[in-house]
Amino acid sequence: GGGEEVQAVSWAMSVAPALSRVRSAGRADRSRERPRSRRPMAREDFGFQRRKGRGPRQQPTVASVKTRDDREPEPGDRVPEGVFARMLKADRRVSRAIHDAVLDWGAVPRWALEALERAGSGLIWFPGTLAALGVAFGSRTSSPQAFWVLSNFMAGLVLDVLIVGTVKGAFRRRRPNYTGEENGGYKTIIKVDSFSFPSGHTSRSAFVALFLLLVAGGGGGAGPIAAVVWALATAASRVALGRHYASDVAAGMVAAALNVALLTKGHFSAPYFVLEKALLGL
Repeated sequence: GGGEEVQAVSWAMSVAPALSRVRSAGRADRSRERPRSRRPMAREDFGFQRRKGRGPRQQPTVASVKTRDDREPEPGDRVPEGVFARMLKADRRVSRAIHDAVLDWGAVPRWALEALERAGSGLIWFPGTLAALGVAFGSRTSSPQAFWVLSNFMAGLVLDVLIVGTVKGAFRRRRPNYTGEENGGYKTIIKVDSFSFPSGHTSRSAFVALFLLLVAGGGGGAGPIAAVVWALATAASRVALGRHYASDVAAGMVAAALNVALLTKGHFSAPYFVLEKALLGL
């Protein structure tokens, strides 16, 4: 009996190392198959700073996290309005109030406003000026002053189109739409004229008034005064008809002033017109 026990002990001692190696290999295989656990994502991983102190953490809002798709604010989002946004909202509100007061309440007949619109159209001023310039060119030897004035006036009309067209194309602001029609029912000839900012009718009429004041030497007279009144009435009619916002009209007046500044090389005086008499061969 004692010999059998000795043999069993010696067999167990010889097998034990082999079993230990098998168990170690099995644990290694299981560790390779099981992925290592990762720590949970923290707020710092998304670019948010951890709040200091105690208290509940606030979720980011649209005001703090700007999305690339510029989504509309959802209920509960806190989106503070900037100064520019409030100015645009006030501009739209005032412009709509003027439109409603004039047309809906019948303060000014619509036909009168549309007459001002036609009077300020470039379809009238460009052909009319070209015709007058052709007549003045034929008599430039006997009336050089008229040809000189009309040449600079035509240059100013061209400058007006360039300034207004460039700004319209840059801002691409849509016209007011109080009627549901395209461009508020206003028929345009070229694509850039479908934009609202600035008002081309206002800039053109204001330029005509300023030009007449320059030719008159800054003095009064029936012609320049009537032109100033017509320019102001045209500007108001653009808002009343719903063709433009009030800020478009103000920008149109600024464009007219810039036009005259370029036309007179910054002197705002007729003797400094960019097309000098010598340049015209007079």
